Amino acid sequence: MDWIGGKVQRQTIRLLTAVGLSEAIAYGLHLYDPGWAVITAAVVTQTTISATYTNGRSQLLGAFIGGTAGILALCAKFAGVPAHLAYWGALIPLAALASWRPQTRLGPVTLTIVMLFPSASSPFGVPFERVLCVLTGVIVSMIVSFAVLREQPRRDAFREAGIMIRGLRDILAKASHDAIGWKEIRALGDACTTSLRNVIANVDEARREHWRPLESRDPMLAALPSTLRQLQTDAMVVARVALARPVHEIANVEQFERGMTAALDWIADRCDVEAGDKPRKTVDAGAALAGLPDEAAIDDQVWRFVLRVLRVDLGDFACFLTGTGRHAKSASACPISDQG
Repeated sequence: MDWIGGKVQRQTIRLLTAVGLSEAIAYGLHLYDPGWAVITAAVVTQTTISATYTNGRSQLLGAFIGGTAGILALCAKFAGVPAHLAYWGALIPLAALASWRPQTRLGPVTLTIVMLFPSASSPFGVPFERVLCVLTGVIVSMIVSFAVLREQPRRDAFREAGIMIRGLRDILAKASHDAIGWKEIRALGDACTTSLRNVIANVDEARREHWRPLESRDPMLAALPSTLRQLQTDAMVVARVALARPVHEIANVEQFERGMTAALDWIADRCDVEAGDKPRKTVDAGAALAGLPDEAAIDDQVWRFVLRVLRVDLGDFACFLTGTGRHAKSASACPISDQG
């Protein structure tokens, strides 16, 4: 459905589902204060499975530490220690621990609830109830994050890859026309680096989705960051050379510009295909790379070298994207990069 296509809408549905289920389960278990299960679910449920897991672990750790400190403080109170001294005696080390390890910051909150809002029936029941409420919220949040409108890191990774490739195309196009300085090129390169970071984050998220290694179940996605990083390095080197040795000094400059744009556009479009944003085109990788000039016909040795490297890596990337779908083979065996 289109109306649930955005991340905001999907996260809203996940959050409401987690909160509703946590409340229902907490009331079904007749917990003393089911509201804490609801609060935990609202805090823990994040846009990614890894973030949900990290938040849930922090909530459980903080609740357990705070509950344990609360029990010790209650024991001291019943042994004759003034309540405020028992409370502050437990709070100070918990505050220091939370400053040192922020993931335990729920500990002081749990301690305060145990000491300042005791149960009328059993004071020692509050710590256990608190941990059980947090556990309920965390478990529900994890299940919802896995089962309800789960994010698709593979799609998002290739979508970001397409954005990055088009950014590299713009860098090379502007550098080849001598219409940009190195400072501007670096700024565009930083934008491409941001896209690369997003790709890496999505690949890391995909690794956590399944117990099997990503390299065995989706080698194409696993190799995407390193392949993009290599192509970015090539693009920055070519742009640097273009500033020092203008492209118009080499032969077939128009063929170089057209071929480079066509090859990068083809790669970006194939990334969009893998992301599910575009239908698969009939143009093959060989035809897309055929527009690049033959570096053997170029007199300038520097340009001959960088174009050779660019052609090889573009060919490797094209082969990488024309493997058998999710189980693409290594690009190193692809003959495309040896053309020309």
